[in-house]
This record gives sequence, C-alpha cells and structure tokens, in this order.
Amino acid sequence: MRTLSLMVGLAAAFAACTPPKAETPEAEQKPQNAGPPARVDLPPIIKLEGTIPPETHPDGTMRVDGLVARREKYFGQKLVARGYLVEKYECPEDAKRCERPHAWLADTPAGGDKKLMLVGIDDRVRDALTVGEQYVVTGTFDRKSDDGFVLSTGLLVYESIQGLELPPEDDDKKRRR
Repeated sequence: MRTLSLMVGLAAAFAACTPPKAETPEAEQKPQNAGPPARVDLPPIIKLEGTIPPETHPDGTMRVDGLVARREKYFGQKLVARGYLVEKYECPEDAKRCERPHAWLADTPAGGDKKLMLVGIDDRVRDALTVGEQYVVTGTFDRKSDDGFVLSTGLLVYESIQGLELPPEDDDKKRRR
C-alpha cells in the first residue's frame, strides 16, 4: 500500500510538471470574419507656438502681450513698447492719501487680459496722457520701481513717451500723497 501511494504521488508530481502547450489566448486569435480596423476619431493637434502672441510690431516696438508672455527674457532691460492707454490713475478728491501716478497700456483700445503697468510718471505726464490714444513708451521693464510699485508680471518704468507734449511745470501745484 505504501508503494501504491508513493506511485500515485510520483504520478501526480510528474503530471504537474509537464511542459505547457503553445496555444494562443482566445483574445489574440483573429476571428475568421474580421472587418477593417476600428476608426479612432482624435481631436486636431494643437500648435502651442501659435498661441504665443507676436513679440514685436512691424516697426520693431514691443507688443504689450508679446512682452508679458516673454517677460523673463526682458526683465531689467531698457526697451520701447507701443500700446493704447486703457486706464490712468486719478486720485479721488476726498482721499487723504493717494497712490503715485501710474497708467495701464494694452495692445487694443479695449484693453484685454494682457496689460502693462506704466510707472515712474509724474502728474504732468499723467495729465498729458489721454485714455484711448496709442503711445510709444521708452522705459525699463522690471518687477519693481523706485516709487514703490511691485508687479510680478512686470511693469514699465517711464523714461520718455514719443511725441507727448508736456505742459510747463507749475510750482504752485502740490502733489498729494
């Protein structure tokens, strides 16, 4: 009996160790009536380079949206930018303290989402600027200005504006702070 159980055990061990047969799984077998492959409908490829606005106008002046999109390249540099004045700060009459004069430039008269803050201007420059007019401004593009403005997307520190006629200085007029 002992030999019989030993033989049954050996037969079971040999049966379990038989090499596997080379069969392909059912999923890999091709059906006999296979049609054309399934059509995959993907969205069109998006060209990311096309979404970045142009860097300059045809005359070589910087575009506001192009400058803001590539700001890391221009921080600390003197440049010439062209844009429409979309807003200028006016101190309220009843205010005890006012912000320094500043303005905002954009590529279109309507403004848009990309604007450039113009700082370092005085009251005479601010008063001479007209909202909706296009200006060519020379200045230094930076993150902060000497008069206290800080903007991580960048601001333009005023040096000059092409063709802007400034009124004569008025010594009697005091600047409210």
